[in-house]
Amino acid sequence: MQSRVVNNLNFNYGYGARTLKNVNFRIDKGSKVAIIGMSGSGKTTLAKLLVGFLESDDKDSILINGYDINSIERNALRHHICYVSQDDFVLSETICENLVLGSGKEITLKELRSACKIADLDSYIMTLPMQYDTLLSENGGLLSGGQRQRLAIARAILSPAKVLVFDESTSNLDVLTEQKVLDRLLKLETKTIIFIAHRLNITKKMDRVIALEHGSVAEDGSPSELLAHKGLYSSFLGI
Repeated sequence: MQSRVVNNLNFNYGYGARTLKNVNFRIDKGSKVAIIGMSGSGKTTLAKLLVGFLESDDKDSILINGYDINSIERNALRHHICYVSQDDFVLSETICENLVLGSGKEITLKELRSACKIADLDSYIMTLPMQYDTLLSENGGLLSGGQRQRLAIARAILSPAKVLVFDESTSNLDVLTEQKVLDRLLKLETKTIIFIAHRLNITKKMDRVIALEHGSVAEDGSPSELLAHKGLYSSFLGI
């Protein structure tokens, strides 16, 4: 089984205090995991380490299918895992060209529309005169902030990556749209999905929740297990 293992991971920026301390967990193929924590708890740092944007000095602290992430060629790593940030980029190209960027293979209109339906963007695109051939200005001026985020989500779905990391990438969506997109993403059985969650209500449908506090894993378990524990996760939800 493919897996991503984090083993005694430590990280600090330069000579500063440690941002992450002795972080341990395992994410198995196809699972849906939320990583939560207060601002400054190390969530985004952890996400960037998981996708290879940052490197830990500790050997074998992040293993992908048994291989140290630092030993994996970066192009190969990008093929395996896709990172979607809060402010993902939009090029001065057509909607179609933006969507297939990084896909590495020919994408059909049916596949484009399927990904955009998951991201709740297809109905809007189909109202445009040129539909998927509509030209976007740099930074997606034709699209709202929420629509740009949904385009980035659809692009990730179309990518060859089997692991998708969403780093607060639904922050500009209203709660109902976010829930709709989330429900559809959770049905992607072949994708391992990691959410860096800013709205804790989306964590309730996850397989697991990993709660960070001061750079360490404070809790790790299913939402129901953590609610029963009545610890950090429950306090975040106000329960």
